[in-house]
Amino acid sequence: MKQKSVINIFLIMQLLISCGQDYNSSSFDKEIYSDPSIDTSSPKGLRFSKAYNVLSNNCVACHTGYHDTYASLVTSEQWVALGLIINGDFANSLIIQKLINYGGNMPKNGSELSETEIQELDDWISNL
Repeated sequence: MKQKSVINIFLIMQLLISCGQDYNSSSFDKEIYSDPSIDTSSPKGLRFSKAYNVLSNNCVACHTGYHDTYASLVTSEQWVALGLIINGDFANSLIIQKLINYGGNMPKNGSELSETEIQELDDWISNL
């Protein structure tokens, strides 16, 4: 009986530890969804980092291979330069107009982004 208790405690501890991650530890997506080159030491960098996580999970994850342009965009300036976002103009930014939330069809076969995800994109674009 004591051995079952020890095993149960161990399993619970493993579950609690694994819940703290923001990526799937059984795959290689940590490398895809976290970019150490993104400077999060400033408010601007932190806003971009949060937005980049949303974009990584909902855009970059599918836009690989033939569509690999998104995966290489690791600065706000790069997203602006490609015309995917308009500096300070959330509603008219192409990436926003592509979303199901705003009448587009992305993410493909997915659902609308959450309010939190939309807010993180809005905070990023509106404060550039």
